[in-house]
Amino acid sequence: MKNNYLHTGNTTKKSSALARPVFRAFGVVAAVTLAGVALAAGPKHLSVRSSKSQIVAENPDASNNHGIAMSGVGFRTTTASVHSQARSGKNPIAEKYNTLVMRVYFRDRAERDRLAQELNAEEVPTTGGYLTVIRDRDLYYGLTARGLHVEIDENSSRNLSDPQILRETFYGGYKSVEEIYAFLDEKVAQFPNLVEKIDIGDSWCKANPGACVLPSPWNGYDLWVLHITNRNIPGPKPVFWADGDIHAREIATPEVVMRMIDYLLNNYDTDADVRWLVDYHDIWLMPEVNPDGHHIVEAGGEGNSPYYYRKNGNNIGGGGCSWPPTPFDHFGVDNNRNFPFKWGCCGGSSGFVCDQTYRGTSAGSEPEEMAIVNKIRTLVPDQRGPGDTDPAPITATGVYQNIHTVVPVNLFPWGWSTTQMPNFAETRNIAAHMAAPNAGGNGYPYGSIIEQLYPVDGGSIDWAYGELGMAAFSTELSGQDFLPSYSCIDNPGCGSAQGIWPENRQMLLYLAKIARTPYLTSHGPDANTVVTSPASVPQGVPSQLTASINFAWSNNAFIQNVGAAEYYIDTPPWTGGTAIPMNGSFDSPTVAVNATINTASLSVGRHVIFVQGRGVSDFQGFQTWGPISAAFLDVTGGPTPTPSITPTPTPAATPTPTPTATATPKPTPSPRPRPTPRPKPTPPRRP
Repeated sequence: MKNNYLHTGNTTKKSSALARPVFRAFGVVAAVTLAGVALAAGPKHLSVRSSKSQIVAENPDASNNHGIAMSGVGFRTTTASVHSQARSGKNPIAEKYNTLVMRVYFRDRAERDRLAQELNAEEVPTTGGYLTVIRDRDLYYGLTARGLHVEIDENSSRNLSDPQILRETFYGGYKSVEEIYAFLDEKVAQFPNLVEKIDIGDSWCKANPGACVLPSPWNGYDLWVLHITNRNIPGPKPVFWADGDIHAREIATPEVVMRMIDYLLNNYDTDADVRWLVDYHDIWLMPEVNPDGHHIVEAGGEGNSPYYYRKNGNNIGGGGCSWPPTPFDHFGVDNNRNFPFKWGCCGGSSGFVCDQTYRGTSAGSEPEEMAIVNKIRTLVPDQRGPGDTDPAPITATGVYQNIHTVVPVNLFPWGWSTTQMPNFAETRNIAAHMAAPNAGGNGYPYGSIIEQLYPVDGGSIDWAYGELGMAAFSTELSGQDFLPSYSCIDNPGCGSAQGIWPENRQMLLYLAKIARTPYLTSHGPDANTVVTSPASVPQGVPSQLTASINFAWSNNAFIQNVGAAEYYIDTPPWTGGTAIPMNGSFDSPTVAVNATINTASLSVGRHVIFVQGRGVSDFQGFQTWGPISAAFLDVTGGPTPTPSITPTPTPAATPTPTPTATATPKPTPSPRPRPTPRPKPTPPRRP
C-alpha cells in the first residue's frame, strides 16, 4: 500500500508504524564509514586514547547505573533518567555535532554480537575491538551511562554534520542513475558483438506505480545488467558476476563496475588476457542494483550534499521514519538482508522498518535482489546439497562478487554462523589472493563476514554460496567515506595509494580468470609475465615464449613446488587444445619457463598464446593447474627476398635455410588425465 508522508523541513517523525523500544536509536544501522574510521585501528585502542579527533568517553562511575535495565535488544529507561545521569558530565565533542560517528568497544564476541544487533552497527571490520555506530548524542550519552567504552571520531562526525563538506559529489563527476544507464547504452552501441544489455526486473518503485513521492513523485527504474562475451564463440561458458550499489550511498561502487566494463571492452583488441576472458566467459556486470535508493541519494542538496540513504525505495510502514533521511533513520528495506537464504535466522538483521539493516517482511520480498537471484539461477546450476555442512564439489563453477564500501576488506561466507563454510580452505585462499599485493591483489584484510564484522543473515554472498555453491565474495572498497572525492576513483587519495579502481582491477580480473573452476584452480600457481619475443614475426620465423610460474605469493595456503608448465596456441585446454610443454627447472615454488614457438604452420594473423602451470602434487585426483595468462603473437607474411644488386639471368645461389630449432621438452612424469570439470547432478532446490 502507498505510504502517506506528512513532513515539514527537517522534522523527524517521532511516531513509528511499527512498535519499537524507547530509544530506537539502539537500532542504528550498518553501513556508514567515514574518514578517520580506519581498519588499522588495532587492539591497542582499547586502552589508549588515539588522536585529537577522538574523544574517549567513559563514565567515571560506570557501576552506578541506577534506573537502567538491560534487555536482549536495547534497554529500557526513562529519558529523564538517562539525561540527568549522562548529561551531568557533558562531552564538548558530543555537544558540537548533531550526528556522531562512534566506536563502541566490546569485551568478547558475545558482547560484540549482542551490541551489533542492538545498535545495527555499521559494516566496518570489528577486528580492532570496537563496533562503528552512527547516531546522535542521545545514544552516545545512553551508551556511556551503561559503562560502555565509547570514542567519538570527530573528523567523521564533522563530515556528516556539515552539509557542505560533500560538495564534490555528483556535480564533481559521479553519475546519476540515468547517466549510468546511458553509459550502458553507449557500450552496447560501441561493441555490439561483445555486449548486450539485459533487463532482469523492476525496482520497487517501478513495481509499485505511484507509490514513490519522495524526494518528488517518480516511477522507478528497470534493473539492467551488462552481459559481456564474444557471442561468436559457443559455450557453455563459466559465469563471473559482479554488482555494485546494493547499498545506495556507496556511490563509488557503480563507478568501479563501470570501469571494469570499460576495461574489458576497450582492451579486447590489445590485451590478450582480456581477449580470452571475454571470448570464453559469460561476464555479467551490474553497476546499479538499487537505482531507487541511488535516486534518493542524488537528491541531497541537488547533488552537492547527497543523502546518506542506504536502502531501497520500499516505503511501506515507513511513515515514522525520518525525512529528509538521516544516516541512521529512513524507510526502505536493506537489500543485503533480504536474500532467500538464512533470512532473519541469526540476529544479523533488524525487524524495525527505519533501521538500516531492516530485513523486510519476508525472505526475498524485494524485487531488486530477487531479480539477481532469479537470473543467476538460470546461469549457474545448484551444485551444493541441502545441508549446511554439504560442500560444493571441487569442480564447482561460477564466481559471484558483491562490491561495497567503505573500509577496505575482502569478505566471504558465512555471515550467519561462526561455523566455517564447507569449502572454507579454497574460499579463504582465493580471498588471500585477492588481497596479496605481490599477486596483483588490493592489499585489503580478508576473512569471513562474521569474523571480520559481526553476524549478517539474508546476505547476498551467503545466498550465492549457500544455495548454488558458487565461490562468493564481498569486497569493501577503500575511500574513507561513502562519498569520496570523485578523483579518488582513478587517482591516489582518500586513503588509497593507487586509486580505488587501480588497486582493485587485477583482483577483479583474477576472479574472472578462475570462474570456470574456482575452488580447484585456487590450488594451482599463477602464470605471470607471459611474453612473446618478438611479438610479431614473419611466418616460419620462431618466437621465444617466456613466463614465470608462481606459487610464492603472500599467505598462499596451497604453496608447493611447480611441477610443469605448458602453452596452447589459439585453442585453450577446455576446448580441446593441444598442450605444448615448456622448459624450466621444476624444483621450487617460482619457476621461470620458456619455449620456442615454431610458426611455420601458423596462419598469417594474430594468435593467442595461453600459458598455465601446475603444482607437483595433485588434489582429490586432479592435477593442480592454476589460472591461465596469455600473450598475443602476430604472424606476418613470409620473409621479403633481398633484390640482387646486378640484374642477371642466372639466379643467385639460394642459401639452404637453417631449420628452426624447436625446443625438445624434457621428460616429465606421465600426466594424470585431467577430468573435465562437471557440476554434480543438481539436487532438489531447497525451499
